[in-house]
Amino acid sequence: MSTGRCGKSLVEPRFLGPLEGYVVVDTFESVDANEVRVLAFVRNYGVDKDFAVELDVCGNTVYRRVIRLLRGERQGVELYVDAKKDCTARLAVNGSTLDAQKIDVRDTSSLENPTNVLMVLHNHQPPNYCPRSVYRGLWPFTYVWEPILFPYGLGPYYYQAILLKEVGFGVKLVYNISPSLIRQWRDIVETGIKTITGEIISPHSELAKVVKETMNIYQELASSGVIEVLTSIYAHTIAGYVVDVLGLGDLIRREVEYGYNITEEFTGSKPKGIWLPEMSFSMNLISILKSQNLEYTFLDERYHFNGAKGDIGDHYEPYVVQDSSGNTLTVLFRDTELSNDVGFANNYCSDIHAVKGAYAFMSKLVDKCARNRAKVLTIALDGENWMAFSKNPPATAVFLETVLLLLKRLGKLGLAKLTTAEEVLRSTPPVRKLWYVPSTTWLGSYTKWKGERVEHEVFWEMVERRIARYKEYILKHGLDEKAVKAEWALWHVLDSDYWWAEFWDEEMITLWISEFDRHIP
Repeated sequence: MSTGRCGKSLVEPRFLGPLEGYVVVDTFESVDANEVRVLAFVRNYGVDKDFAVELDVCGNTVYRRVIRLLRGERQGVELYVDAKKDCTARLAVNGSTLDAQKIDVRDTSSLENPTNVLMVLHNHQPPNYCPRSVYRGLWPFTYVWEPILFPYGLGPYYYQAILLKEVGFGVKLVYNISPSLIRQWRDIVETGIKTITGEIISPHSELAKVVKETMNIYQELASSGVIEVLTSIYAHTIAGYVVDVLGLGDLIRREVEYGYNITEEFTGSKPKGIWLPEMSFSMNLISILKSQNLEYTFLDERYHFNGAKGDIGDHYEPYVVQDSSGNTLTVLFRDTELSNDVGFANNYCSDIHAVKGAYAFMSKLVDKCARNRAKVLTIALDGENWMAFSKNPPATAVFLETVLLLLKRLGKLGLAKLTTAEEVLRSTPPVRKLWYVPSTTWLGSYTKWKGERVEHEVFWEMVERRIARYKEYILKHGLDEKAVKAEWALWHVLDSDYWWAEFWDEEMITLWISEFDRHIP
């Protein structure tokens, strides 16, 4: 096997010659503190061969067998054993240790009530269409129908929908299916699309049918309460920056309303929560969100919570954030470490490596819940990029499924409850109030969108000149037809995805600037 698809992951890969193998100590299977479930997995990447496999727990050999492994074959062992805290489970092959794990029989007695666990996934694609509705890219659809996660499924959007449908009762997630993504899905299933290469994808095509099926499943999941769907600003605008620096509060207000209406039409219900693109927050946004009857959002522990001022406890509970005019917004702060464990430590070599990673992640989650007597623990991240951008995307499908099944089991044990934000705030309303949360993003700054590339400054100057013309026009003529069309172009110009340093899209920004100039020259 090539280890090129192995990269940063939550647990180290374990290889011994042609073999990859892991031992997993599952302390979530039984409430008996002395009993643990031990799993061992071995896969052979070399020639067909016999291997002596041995599993040792606390110094006692609990499994020993010579097994023949064909090239590419995987075998597993599952045992229930009595174990003491701080002893070790060891997997050996031909007398050499392949993997070992210390047994931690955790004390969860401090958990008086199950911790509410929120998993918030941000499934989003920026507008991939040009001003004349011709598509430059197919990413909103590629992440549905492309077999990125083969053999476990197609793209992340489709796979997640199917997985949640199959996992069933006991699993609840929070989703931002962004308004711009929904709009593009509607384009292909209602009218079909045309690309800049001249390709036409009909709404009756098999590809469009997969998109339609995906939409239907998410709508079914929302109506049955398996997922709570948030709304968002339409074009992934870094709203905190746009409000604070560019002074476009009214523009953001209208873009929030536009996104809200798309979400409401998609789900058939009024969303209560909003995902702020890039977690770009400003205290000046509170009154804007309140005007749309939005009640809560999600921000970052490291860069938002740690700089907040007010009645501060820890980030394992919701907070009311109040501006100087008395407007309020409830905020749930994500656990940055756990969110990044999923988002960025996801380069698992294989399915068995991903299983080991999922158990390590869950052990860390449960320990945090118990140690901090957490009321609410929030994990929030991009919903599709952590899977698609992994060096080995199919392994992320195994990781996600394993994590969800473990969370489902924790719910049955009364240790943690995977739920929605709406349910959390009904059962655990905020009791602390903050009067200040910093204007920043999940990255702690705006340099990724302004400053990291030399082109940024030139293009921001171009944009700021248009904004000045826009404001002057509004003062003279109000929000007439020309202003509405120019504002639509500005929404697209300001989409943060085009400005992201590594995915800088000068062509798209230029196209939408030209569209603005057509209406307000």
